[in-house]
Amino acid sequence: MNKVLVTGANSGLGKHLVSKFKNEGYEVFEHNGSKHYDLTKQNDVQRLAHEAKDFGVNVLINNAAIVCPSKELSLYSDNEINNMIEVNLTSPILLTFYLLNQLTDIININSMVGLEVKTPRTLYSATKWGLRGFAQSLKEENKNINVLDVYPTNIKTTPDRQNAMDVSFVVDSIYTSFINKEQTLILDGRK
Repeated sequence: MNKVLVTGANSGLGKHLVSKFKNEGYEVFEHNGSKHYDLTKQNDVQRLAHEAKDFGVNVLINNAAIVCPSKELSLYSDNEINNMIEVNLTSPILLTFYLLNQLTDIININSMVGLEVKTPRTLYSATKWGLRGFAQSLKEENKNINVLDVYPTNIKTTPDRQNAMDVSFVVDSIYTSFINKEQTLILDGRK
């Protein structure tokens, strides 16, 4: 049976991905950043990977992210810069690295900002373009792992979110692309 690690599973898209994969019969090892692991700390990322390895995870869903606060680079603190890079880019790379020998699939929840330049999203964009570059290179380097990169626009993960895609549509689209072993899924809700 496939076993899945979903980072950022305590809310938003991650919570819905957990429900979808469980409903499809997968065992899910849930990462909950607020209670168990802090993805800004390498020791916590190592501990998460070790526990996921022991659980037998073979599908990694890199969903956790510090979302775009839409502020200019000059308004960030050093700590905010480091934390966004750690959560959005370093932790997906490290989890992939630590679990590499047992993974069959990786799903990276990126962002449309990983394909397009938008302001004021300089730091967020840098992390998402970095994740895109990592994933594209990994696809060439390791043909034994299917890597699905998902590039969504706004997702209606809370009732008050305006101009956003239905979360069920997004989750179903991700799951279908995963099952079909696709490598790229663009979900542009602006059209």
